[in-house]
Amino acid sequence: MTNSTLAIKISTIARRCFAPLLVMSSITAALVGSPRCSAASPGMLEFLASGRVQHGIALIDLQHEMVVLDRHGEIHWLDRQAKQNVRQLDASYEPASVMELKNSLQSEFGKQFEVLTTQNFLVVQPRGRGTRWPDLFEQSHRAFVSYMSRRGVEIRRGRFPMIAVVFPDSSAMYAEFKRRSIDMPRVAGIYSSDSNRVMTHDGGYTPSVAQTVRHEAAHQSAFNYGVHSRVVNTPKWISEGIGQMFEPESMVSQQAGLAIRDRVNQDSMTLLIRNYDSGRSPEFALRMMELIGDDALFKGRDTVSDAYAISWAMMYYLAEREPKAFAQILQLTSRKPTYADYSRADRLRDFESVVGVNPMDFSKRVAWFLGSLQ
Repeated sequence: MTNSTLAIKISTIARRCFAPLLVMSSITAALVGSPRCSAASPGMLEFLASGRVQHGIALIDLQHEMVVLDRHGEIHWLDRQAKQNVRQLDASYEPASVMELKNSLQSEFGKQFEVLTTQNFLVVQPRGRGTRWPDLFEQSHRAFVSYMSRRGVEIRRGRFPMIAVVFPDSSAMYAEFKRRSIDMPRVAGIYSSDSNRVMTHDGGYTPSVAQTVRHEAAHQSAFNYGVHSRVVNTPKWISEGIGQMFEPESMVSQQAGLAIRDRVNQDSMTLLIRNYDSGRSPEFALRMMELIGDDALFKGRDTVSDAYAISWAMMYYLAEREPKAFAQILQLTSRKPTYADYSRADRLRDFESVVGVNPMDFSKRVAWFLGSLQ
């Protein structure tokens, strides 16, 4: 489950005015559009956000709003009033160094927390918690990169260390959600695309918490290593399908010889057996077509669980049975124009162009695959 306000915050004029592409390996933005839009500067900006002066680069610069990437990798949305305090500096944009970012996190969270550095992460956690959390994040990320690479997915290392914040308990985590205006009740953790952080808590480490963390860590790896883009409206069946894929411990285990059925998301499989006769019911194909066309099923209280499970089935099938199509659909969706609308017609057309069949025929393939896993 990702926390992303991109599709909500961006205005209609912004969607019409530009098609910048942000690739985290190069941090570039190209703007095209009508005279009402102005080009983003490649230089460093000084701006006020979260109550302090910060520095970054403009991704989008419109009359009434600006989207800025700061030196720590966080995305900020500045309204018309906040834009008045933006100042262009005579300097080029450079991401913060690992040490600079580590010191900033230590200052942000205080002496009760420690910031541990791993090969790919900066992990903020209460002091004295050992290496369990850093090990989990590293193990999850390395398994993600290995799995994707073996299926031909292009991996591009991001410019920023990935940040994971472990709060002492759920109350502290929800307090941070409230501070950041994140409305995510009853969760064990999230990946926030704006802050580019995974946030979870250590108030009772259970298998279900670890499962959630693996899901969110997969999102973070995908959005930081070029599998998805943080400034593209990726269809949720793709992004959440990948998150579901990496929930099982067996997906990140180093145990050799695991079969495809050993890596099944059992929660998703159980729901599909119960609600869709393992994909053989007519409703399965209809739901799949809905997911390909838009993200509405993820917004309904009665349909969200089904949306996650069907997304898992679709992406797991592609990854294990059609890896070329799996890699192609990830590449295609990650390189869409920045913040542009992704219409139902375009989503369906892209799907069929990559997979080679319509959603109805694809659902039959997935149903057969699910049957083979039981």
